[in-house]
Amino acid sequence: MSAHHRSIMLLASGGIVISMLLGCGTNPMESGTAAVDRSALPGDEITATRPFSDFLSAQGSTSLFFPPVSDYVGWANNDPQTHFALVDYAGLAATYLQNNGGPTLGTTVSGSVSEHRLSDGRAEVTVVVHAKKALSWAVACCTGDIGADPPQFGYRASDLIADPSLTPGLSNVNMTVRFTNDAPGAPLPDLVNAFILGNATAGQELKFLRLESSGNGPLRAAFGVPDGTPGMLQVKQTGVLMGSGQGALADGFPVERVDLRTVGRVPSTP
Repeated sequence: MSAHHRSIMLLASGGIVISMLLGCGTNPMESGTAAVDRSALPGDEITATRPFSDFLSAQGSTSLFFPPVSDYVGWANNDPQTHFALVDYAGLAATYLQNNGGPTLGTTVSGSVSEHRLSDGRAEVTVVVHAKKALSWAVACCTGDIGADPPQFGYRASDLIADPSLTPGLSNVNMTVRFTNDAPGAPLPDLVNAFILGNATAGQELKFLRLESSGNGPLRAAFGVPDGTPGMLQVKQTGVLMGSGQGALADGFPVERVDLRTVGRVPSTP
């Protein structure tokens, strides 16, 4: 397994998901959908805009990492690996909570999709995602069980189902993803299913991935502070997956940060 694939697997060992109301055809978290433009793209210089829902509705097709919540990409830091974080950039955990008696988090997801015809007949697709109040949690990485070990920050969706009175960690997120697709107008991939589980089509290749998020919530005793201490989770990840393989790009991820810190004074232990 290549180093950058290892990084993504760790990131996404937490899954990448967006539990969507696929049966309804819309996501209640989605806003700011780009204008529809399905016109033919006659040349390399033409870029078309697609509905953001073309991307969003494709996410969360599997539920392998943290079932029953759908899979969405998670993130680990590196050198050394000490934290794994899962930030609900696609609104999947929020929809799962909404549909199963959990708390309403107020998560919103918006963005844009642009598509550029390539000379080989494929399309290069750039997706920009903005999420607000995205459920966020972090756990120690990566010697234990990230699905079951006590979080260092926030609560998993399963915790909030069990006790909706808990205070979740919530983050604001900006993410950019660039990949090739089979052709202009072709269905867009589920990022986890295509690029983590290895089910991409022949024309799909992940080229670039960047996520930055910042959020507040409770630090947990597993972080070495009194449970409920006000804290902050910040994630910064950049994957340049067509790099030279040298220097900072040797593992494809020149930036891999997952940072936790207290906010204000740490309460004294009774």
